[in-house]
Amino acid sequence: MNKPYYTLPLRFGNLCKKNNLEHCNLTDSISQHLYLIITTGLGDCLYDEKFGCSIWESDFDNKINDSRLKEQIRNDLCLSIKSHEKRLDNVGIEITFSHALVGVGKDVRSIKKKLEMIITGTLVQTDEPFAFSGYFYMGPLSYY
Repeated sequence: MNKPYYTLPLRFGNLCKKNNLEHCNLTDSISQHLYLIITTGLGDCLYDEKFGCSIWESDFDNKINDSRLKEQIRNDLCLSIKSHEKRLDNVGIEITFSHALVGVGKDVRSIKKKLEMIITGTLVQTDEPFAFSGYFYMGPLSYY
């Protein structure tokens, strides 16, 4: 029997009312878990201080060049995924940087560094290809 995968965020109100929680498929569950890994700073998770990604530590580091930063993020994220997402194998990570004009208020714009990433791999359970893509704005790290 397959385990149920729950949609994030969990709706605890449904649980308290003894309603069922929403389910999702395996690929959506992995995508949601990758998103949590990427957006969690190292040490922020009380039950596992190694859960997360060091991208938060380099968020305001203006001294590091983009190629070194890409490599640092790729290596750290790859280790974190291998350690915390056992349903994915043969992980590959592609990272690109660009600049984007982001609205921070009414008629106020800010230029931020945009980090785009594509994470690929193979589902361990079915040997099917998997892909996750997302983008984040750095300095401070944010996502939309």
